[in-house]
This record gives sequence, structure tokens and C-alpha cells, in this order.
Amino acid sequence: MEKSRTRTSNVDPNVPSSGRIYDFLLNGRDHYPADKAAARKVLERVPEAHYMAHANRVFLQRAAGRIARAGVRQFIDIGSGIPTAWNTHEVVQVVDPQARVVYVDNDPVVLEMSQEILSRNGESNAVYVDADVREPDSILTNPAVRDLIDFDQPVGYMHIAIWHFAADEYDPWGLVTRYLDAVPSGSYLALSHVTSDDQKPDKVQRFKDVYANTPSGVHFRTREEINRFFTGLEFLPPYEGAEPALSFVDKWGSKNPNVVDPSHTWLPCGVARKP
Repeated sequence: MEKSRTRTSNVDPNVPSSGRIYDFLLNGRDHYPADKAAARKVLERVPEAHYMAHANRVFLQRAAGRIARAGVRQFIDIGSGIPTAWNTHEVVQVVDPQARVVYVDNDPVVLEMSQEILSRNGESNAVYVDADVREPDSILTNPAVRDLIDFDQPVGYMHIAIWHFAADEYDPWGLVTRYLDAVPSGSYLALSHVTSDDQKPDKVQRFKDVYANTPSGVHFRTREEINRFFTGLEFLPPYEGAEPALSFVDKWGSKNPNVVDPSHTWLPCGVARKP
């Protein structure tokens, strides 16, 4: 990795990881030269990718805070990625120090970093589960999840920039429904997803070419397809004065949504309540 620290031995440093590419774009430190090289290939054609990554991170923080202020005290962060400052549990525990968070990912680096950080901070209300987001039953029935999450009470799901790493053959819409079916009325879904709508084809292709070398690839979807993830849910207004609907990560929760550069429309997002 970029910093000199020994990491999990079963990680192939020559194969880029979507999570570690994201870490580089967030100016993190837990990535390998292969991840850095892949990210720079994206930035050559899509220089706003740094902005996208940071806007997406801010969306997670704003959405988690909004859901916590609505009264939800337990969260499942699906495809959580490498822990960085001001993570989901830190955000929601500002609202309630006893708020509980389960992080889910299946990257060995994420596993090691998450366990290290949570252990170092003596965090008892946040755990990491090593599981594949495409296998919801393995998460929903996991003993560690069941120990922390009461599925008779509302749950806040954080599905931030994860489902574009699942191909159509996995039916990501059906998988999201499976997660939502496991939680009661009053639960929330926060979700962001990359789109190719209104983007230049050469920029979209650069993303596809780079992520083709990762285990999952990247799968762009239309705003209409992204909207389908929220079927049956009630959108929250993305910012004051807006209609409840899908928005973009750089606008959601912003106090000045009209000053955001309109060209940064790669990541539609939304937060919605299960009625």
C-alpha cells in the first residue's frame, strides 16, 4: 500500500479493488499501487471523479444524520468500504451515543481496517460482518447482526455506491427488496448509484475499461432504473423546498443546492421511508 504497513496476506496487490480505488479518490491511505494507477486512469478522462467521491461521502453523512434524527437508532451499512473519518457510526452516535451500526463488506482490507479501528476505539455498538451484499440471507441471519439489530424495530439501510458493482444477472432490485422485506414500517433506505445519463460516452467507457480489471466491474444504469430501487417507498425531500424525489449526491441535503456545478450528475441518490 501507499503507507508502509503490513496488510492481509490473501489480498493480491496487483488486482485493483473498487473499494481501494474509492479510498484513493477520497485521499485515503489504504490502497496499493495498482489501485492508484487504476484511479489515475479514470482521472485522466474524468477529472471530476475526485469530486464525485467526496460528494458521495458527504451524502452518506447527511443521509445517516437525517435518518437518525427521524428516530432510527440502528443501521446496516451495506458495502461499507474502507473506514475513513466521520463514518456512519460516528455520524449517528452524535444524535444518540447508543445508536448501533453493522458494517458489511467482503474485502479483506476492509475487514482488517474495520476491526482495527473499532477495537482501538473500544466501540461496542458497531461491528463488521464479512459477507457478500448479493447474498442478503447470509447477512440478515448472521448471529453478529442479530445480536446488534432488532428487526422488529426500524432500520436505516445505507446502500451507498454499491449496487453498480452488481450485474443485472444478480437482480439488484430484487436484492434490495429482500433487504427491505426484512425490516418493519418506518425503516429507511439511503442509496446512490452511478449513471451514464447525460454523460459523454468516452468518459463512461473509461470507467468501464478501468473497472473491468476489478472483480466486479462497474454497471451503469439509467435514472429510471435507479429510481426502481425505491419502488414502494416514500422519498424524503432532498433539500428544503424540493419535491420528494431522486436527486444527486452533491445536492442532497445541501443548504445551497443551486450553486452546485450542474455538470456533476454522475451519482443520483435518494433517501426514502418504508411506509
